Amino acid sequence: MLSMNVRIRLAEKQDVSMMLAIYAPFVTSSSTSFEITVPTPNQFWERVQKVLAVAPWLVCTLDDVVVGYAYAGQHRSRAAYQWSRELSVYVHPDYRKKGIATGLYTALIEVLKIQGFTNALIGITLPNEASVRFHENMGFQPVGVYHRVGIKLGQFYDVGWWELALLSALPKRLKSLEETVDTKEWEQAVADGIHQMSF
Repeated sequence: MLSMNVRIRLAEKQDVSMMLAIYAPFVTSSSTSFEITVPTPNQFWERVQKVLAVAPWLVCTLDDVVVGYAYAGQHRSRAAYQWSRELSVYVHPDYRKKGIATGLYTALIEVLKIQGFTNALIGITLPNEASVRFHENMGFQPVGVYHRVGIKLGQFYDVGWWELALLSALPKRLKSLEETVDTKEWEQAVADGIHQMSF
């Protein structure tokens, strides 16, 4: 049964310590993130703000505790890439297999469509059968593999890339996040995301 205290909302500064607690193990003992050093709270908050200036950085909270987060980061810096975003999702290990990642992505992708983004992109460190299966179940299609592109924990890693088309027509402009939040479309996207979860 879904708790009435489950929320999906934009990340806030007060969430940083909880998000870092989720993220840090992926830096220190996993190939999922190619970072080597855990960012400081200030560095992490700067990242959040950079994303939020353009696109969603969402958190899922249960009784005001962050149990997962997902965001749509920049994919390269040249202007022609601005219509595509690179997605990431992280869930606290105690709350996996409860639909949190699916719910966060459901909301995130719908908001990106509302804003007018045309593509969602995913890079996955290989091998990672669970992540590949999850993203393909969300509709992502494989594009290709960068071989031996990362070195971490004393070995080479490949990175596979997947894409999801959000809109097919050429967009006229991107809606800002500010003009998207709290609209009926935003509320529906969040509700659709929460509907995917079970606690």
